Amino acid sequence: MRKSEEYRLNAVNCLSVAEGLTTPAKKAALIAQARSWFALAEQAERNSKTDVVYETPHAQRQQQIQSDKEKKD
Repeated sequence: MRKSEEYRLNAVNCLSVAEGLTTPAKKAALIAQARSWFALAEQAERNSKTDVVYETPHAQRQQQIQSDKEKKD
């Protein structure tokens, strides 16, 4: 199961529990938590479509040195 699906399931579970509550403050808290889960699911979806490659400064410098050598040749 993807993280976004897991987060949406958590949101639905919060809403299900909130539906059965009679205390307005507790109900509101669970609805707010569900909103947070849905937002997290959307962010996870966006993140899954983004490729981030981190290279250490040392690796970046090595690439620059290699590039400089190729230009000289």
